[in-house]
Amino acid sequence: MKKEKLPLEENVDIEFEYKLLHFYDQIKPYLKFIIAGFILVILLLIGYIYQKSKFQEKLNLAGSKIYEISKNIENKNFEKAKKLIDKFKENYAGTPYVKLANVYEIKIRREQNKNLDKNIIQNTKNLFETDQLKAFFTEFEGYLEFKNKNYNQTKQTLDNIKQNHFNYLSALLLKGITLEKLGQKDKAKIAFEEIRELSKNKFRYFYDITNN
Repeated sequence: MKKEKLPLEENVDIEFEYKLLHFYDQIKPYLKFIIAGFILVILLLIGYIYQKSKFQEKLNLAGSKIYEISKNIENKNFEKAKKLIDKFKENYAGTPYVKLANVYEIKIRREQNKNLDKNIIQNTKNLFETDQLKAFFTEFEGYLEFKNKNYNQTKQTLDNIKQNHFNYLSALLLKGITLEKLGQKDKAKIAFEEIRELSKNKFRYFYDITNN
């Protein structure tokens, strides 16, 4: 059976072709620019995919190096771990893993009972974006000042840790001890009382310490 043609089918085709030709005439003067722009977009897309692929490859390598560092620290091969960290910072400083490299360097120096350079603590803190993690390193800075008997600087540093920070209680404990070292017994007492009040139902460790 012969298929019946829809009414005006030929006219519709002609009209569509006319519209295409008319559209082509309009864009013809800009065709070279359109093609060039299309090619540029394709090249940019290819470049982006390539760069992303290379960066992911770099991240994978960085991750494997960090794992190697952690295994050496675990096995007490501190000198080898330190060399790997130095090399890591040369090649992978632009990756997020550099934060771990700095933390491992701090860990090595503590394990070896070496003096910690305050700069490495400050630099490591600056690598983190969240206030909570920054507060941890702020407390560490305060601890180093306390260890060096710089009690005024210790108090000033610890004042930056607020009650909404996760380590507020431990920082406040160090601050109370610092105030005692400075001879500010009344302020130290207020700090210890605050610790007891905040920790009595949740953190028995701090509560028990301040009651002894």
